Amino acid sequence: MGKNKSQTHVSDEPPQKAGKCHKNDSLTSTQVQPDGGYGWVVCFTSMCTNGTVFGSINTFGILYLAMLEEYSDPSDKNISFKTAWVGSVCTGLTFLMCMVASILSDRIGIRKVAFTGGALAFIGMLSSAFVEDLMLYYLTYGVLMGLGFAFVYAPSLVILGHYFKKRMGLVNGLVTFGSAVFTIVYSLVLPELLKTIGLKYSLLCLAGLIFLLMPYSLTWKPRFQQESNLPALALSSESIVEHMNDCCRWTRKYLNVKIWRNRGYVVWAVANGVSLFGYFIPFVHLVKHTKDIFPDSNGSLLPMCISITSGLSRITFGLIADTSCISRMHMQQAAFILLGVTTSCIPLADSFVSLIIICLVMGLCDGLFICLLGPIAFDLVGEQGASQALGFLFSIFSVPMTVGPPVAGLLYDYLGSYNVAFHVAGVPPIIGALLMFFIPRHKQHVPAVTEIEEFAGVSCPDIYSSRSVQDASNRVMAKENRGPSKTELVVLSEQETLDLLKTNGLKAKSSDDGFEDEDYKEDEKTGEDKASEEGKSLLEERKARVMSSRDSKNTEETSDFKD
Repeated sequence: MGKNKSQTHVSDEPPQKAGKCHKNDSLTSTQVQPDGGYGWVVCFTSMCTNGTVFGSINTFGILYLAMLEEYSDPSDKNISFKTAWVGSVCTGLTFLMCMVASILSDRIGIRKVAFTGGALAFIGMLSSAFVEDLMLYYLTYGVLMGLGFAFVYAPSLVILGHYFKKRMGLVNGLVTFGSAVFTIVYSLVLPELLKTIGLKYSLLCLAGLIFLLMPYSLTWKPRFQQESNLPALALSSESIVEHMNDCCRWTRKYLNVKIWRNRGYVVWAVANGVSLFGYFIPFVHLVKHTKDIFPDSNGSLLPMCISITSGLSRITFGLIADTSCISRMHMQQAAFILLGVTTSCIPLADSFVSLIIICLVMGLCDGLFICLLGPIAFDLVGEQGASQALGFLFSIFSVPMTVGPPVAGLLYDYLGSYNVAFHVAGVPPIIGALLMFFIPRHKQHVPAVTEIEEFAGVSCPDIYSSRSVQDASNRVMAKENRGPSKTELVVLSEQETLDLLKTNGLKAKSSDDGFEDEDYKEDEKTGEDKASEEGKSLLEERKARVMSSRDSKNTEETSDFKD
């Protein structure tokens, strides 16, 4: 019967020499994240992926106006309501399936999931160009693109944890700012395409950009892979039970429902969900509102204004969030209150310049709100539940972001203007900010843990560790002479033991088959569960066994194993 244990190793090295990424491993012998090199290629493609996904989502308001003109029917009094569902379904599914996509990335493979997502999104946008019935957009643009975006977006964040650790703050800024840049470009180019070649061929051009998601995903070569020692499923009761138990353990690992016993997280998640009922309404309806109120002005510039200040805000407030003297929760509360006030003031704008100023302020609030999601989730639930907390939060977001824009469209259909819709949209963020006062006091983690780190934590839990692997190895060596403390647990892997032997002057031969001594492997497993006082004696036994094994195999190498 095989062992019910999964191992993680670096994919481009032999398993016995690869860096491991276990929650139970306190040390590793090498730093598996290169923090550079090929990682910058991964960072660039991840930035382009995030830009393509959120550029398409944030500028749907421009396509929304074109769809209204294309499928307008004087006899249909609910055309705005029906059209708004197209973008809302896409956005809602993108956030709803993020957690599922990140789990599948760890279980099936990052590149497989991401490539599938890119293919689904491409098929969805390509087929949307040939749709003649508005209702079919729900399937092509809404369902297919929403699923595709989720399956490519989550892996694009997970893969960054395989290549970066020390420079994760810089990478987070680059990837985050990339989505703002793409939104700006979309806002400038898309209106010209619609004016020149029409809706159909504009969608074909967008399909060409989304097609690039597939080659982007092929660059995401994972450095950690999950391997299971379970035997193949056989038609026996023991085999079936063993595989079912493994499936249950895997499910409990990712669906950590214990975080819902955390009062602070529950209140925060509910408050954020309430706040987002009005969040996405300006992104969908602001362009149409501008055309109605200021017909001579270019309403397509407003999403661009939001994106400019949003990108700058994410970087600026992300740095401020790294300090311990400012409460991140209070910062997010301020963002929601200001966002609610500015959204309610949209109907009060008496000029296009006033709308631009309002959008610039909304962008600041948007960036502040987004950059604090990861840090606050980590502060509330800690390392063990941070990834699941963010995944559950995104699933909650999908409900208000799906429902909000269609409700605003329905109000427009019956009232003839967006005044009431924008006034109402400003209320939920303020309510959400007030609910946050019921969150208990908690300790802030410094430096702040980013959203990317929490997605990456799904496949690499050691991404949260801030200490250098080499420094940790040096500390173990320094403690070898005086022995570990009574309360310290020393966990040594196979490769770590070999490195420590080399440091003591044992020039052990580096081979691809690793240690072949079965007793040695059993001792290593036993040593992981023993206290540190026994760990030192185990280390001495390992030295002696390695020396004895090498001497018996090749007497000529005896001189290489002198102390």
